[in-house]
Amino acid sequence: MSELQVQGSEQTAVKLEVRGVAQRFDTTVALTTTSLSVREGEFIAIVGPSGCGKSTLFNIVSGILRPTEGSVLLDGKDITGEPGHVGYMLQKDLLLQWKTSLENITLGAALTRRVTEADKVQAAALATKYGLGEFLNHYPHAMSGGMRQRVALMRTLTFAKDVMLLDEPFGALDSQTRMDMQYWLLTVWAEQRSTILFVTHDVDEAIFLADRVVVMSPQPGRIRQVFDVPLPRPRHLDMLTDRVFTALKRATLELIYEREPAFTGRDEK
Repeated sequence: MSELQVQGSEQTAVKLEVRGVAQRFDTTVALTTTSLSVREGEFIAIVGPSGCGKSTLFNIVSGILRPTEGSVLLDGKDITGEPGHVGYMLQKDLLLQWKTSLENITLGAALTRRVTEADKVQAAALATKYGLGEFLNHYPHAMSGGMRQRVALMRTLTFAKDVMLLDEPFGALDSQTRMDMQYWLLTVWAEQRSTILFVTHDVDEAIFLADRVVVMSPQPGRIRQVFDVPLPRPRHLDMLTDRVFTALKRATLELIYEREPAFTGRDEK
């Protein structure tokens, strides 16, 4: 057996830190004491059964929800309960039907101030770089689901490039479009070096995309285990059948279904 190399440097600065966060709604504990440190430029995937607190955690990190306990730090600054510091994209693209792609991409600026010509030029350049140049003047109804999601992600990126929370952004797409979007997202992430937290119910997707996979437990939600993904980048389709990939998938599913994981972090031969 040979030791696998863990991706990512432990020396990279901590970008986002969740410290002892918990959330109660009346007598219901939605999220028990939870802590997580995310390094700058890291891609974190979060998986778990329904009702495990993934969306609650995202609402807390985004500042939409102030936790019952604990705090959230961005670059060492306490941003607990303060929205507007990170980008947040949901499964539904939430594009405004009466606005063009370019207008939707610059919506973040429009909500806080007037959109400038510089905003439009920057957004158009970014969108063109990632394959949306021909669609800048299209309205949402004239675009496919995959293209709409690309526009929504560009909007999230222009609003807050440093940290993006992506909550099942590809969940409604067919399998082929979903794989195309995964490759596309990895390209954007590699070039923009954003820090990404990505919620998904698809364990294959989580492992294929992430540096680390966070597995959460059923209600009350908590982080049960964090796995490093010891696969090299760039990621390729043949990795989906790699023995390390399948071992990590098995261990993740065992945790989700309340069994003890067999994954050891080693390449079993």
